[in-house]
Amino acid sequence: MPLLTPATRVTLLFTALLLSSPTGATMTSMRTPLFGSADEARSTADGQDARLLAPIGYAEATGLYERADETFRKAGSVDSIRRYLSKAERMFLESAEAAAFAADALEATLRARTDALATDTATYAADEWEDAEKYFSQATRSLERGSIRSAERSAQKAEAAYRDGELISIKASYLSETRDLIAMAGKLNAERYAPESLSNAKSLLASAESELNDNRYDTDRPRSLAADAKHSALHAIYVAKLENRIRNRELNLESVLLTWEASLSRLGDALDTPIYFDYGETEAIDTLLESMTRLNLEKSALAETVEDRTLELAGLKEQVAKMQELLGGGNQTIEELEVLLAEQQQRLEQQARHRERFTALESMFEPRQATVLRQGDTVIIRMIGLNFDSGTSVLKPEHREILTVLERAIAEFPESRVVVEGHTDAFGSDADNLGLSQDRADAVVRHLLHTLPISPANLNAMGYGETRPVANNETADGRKRNRRIDIVIRPQRIDGRTIARVQVPEPIELPDLMLDE
Repeated sequence: MPLLTPATRVTLLFTALLLSSPTGATMTSMRTPLFGSADEARSTADGQDARLLAPIGYAEATGLYERADETFRKAGSVDSIRRYLSKAERMFLESAEAAAFAADALEATLRARTDALATDTATYAADEWEDAEKYFSQATRSLERGSIRSAERSAQKAEAAYRDGELISIKASYLSETRDLIAMAGKLNAERYAPESLSNAKSLLASAESELNDNRYDTDRPRSLAADAKHSALHAIYVAKLENRIRNRELNLESVLLTWEASLSRLGDALDTPIYFDYGETEAIDTLLESMTRLNLEKSALAETVEDRTLELAGLKEQVAKMQELLGGGNQTIEELEVLLAEQQQRLEQQARHRERFTALESMFEPRQATVLRQGDTVIIRMIGLNFDSGTSVLKPEHREILTVLERAIAEFPESRVVVEGHTDAFGSDADNLGLSQDRADAVVRHLLHTLPISPANLNAMGYGETRPVANNETADGRKRNRRIDIVIRPQRIDGRTIARVQVPEPIELPDLMLDE
């Protein structure tokens, strides 16, 4: 019997095993040592996204791998399987290296592709997406062939197509519904029956589109404009339908007004406030606003009372624990207990004085100037009347009045630590808003350092940008309230006692030039 080569013996053994036990377990046990290295190389290529970034090499490697797999499943030559897998492994690794190089070379194009995927460009801008993918494929293939210049040209075209498609998708997402509503309003003759609402919808829609064209990555403002445009378009439709019903004598003006007045009366009932319409809606709405303002004040007062009681309870519990400790020690004295009671009484008196100072502070500001809040001993003055021009951090002469009141308020808490917090609404980029809020806080701090005898160590500025809204950024009034300066006053304590107010000089009178710097 002739001698068999080692390769022939392995092939015969492999075939015999398959024929004797053609089970899944046997196939797997034979497959692992043969395919292991190639599988690892393929996994490396997949990790580098070689299918996308090195399509030529990855496709060739995949073809060799599949031929090896097919040969294995047919119990073919082990040598052939090994040859296929050896070439596949090498080409997978080469495609992984090529993909890593392409990821660096095509970074801007890949970023544009990711952004386009995020906005579902393939759905909303199918033609642009198809062109972009074609150019991107050309770029990656040119890189694999070593044609750098050709790859750069194709990558630039791909990036432009991705960006064009992305913008179309964003516009479709934000603007298409409103366009459809405006068209519907036109069919209902809103141009005649609701011209102001329809015109406003068109104007807002145009502004939203312009904002997207200028900066598609800061969508807060265009989204808000598009939402306002949508509501104006819906209002135009509502008015046009209402006018048509009136013209068809289905309704009259009185029935419309009675319906609206009934809705306002329901609000009055909920507030336990009678509402009358003797002279139209103005007086009724003013009455409702007064009731809601009163409720908000009562809510704030209750919250403060609860906090005071919580602090008092905590203090009492602490004193009780100390008394129990003294009584349990066996060496207590009446004097020691009296000291504890005196400390508690002092603490309660201190809290009462703080409430009085807080009440006095509230009365300093008019409602249009500031809202004063309290969190424990900390006082927050929300300077709603200190409004900066859009995009600026310059204090103006008209700010003098409110700043003078602020100076008096801070003087009520000498030796306190004061933080001037700057805040913005959500319009604009996060980085720009953060910088702007810091600049505005810095401007107020500079002014206070000039006008108050306060140590710079106790007066700091902190910008928070748009990260701490106190109102809805989707409404104009909410955005205005978010564009604010908060003054946070933290009274310092010595031996557990808040430092009492001392006399301080009157604020230095500054020329207008100081506010304009």
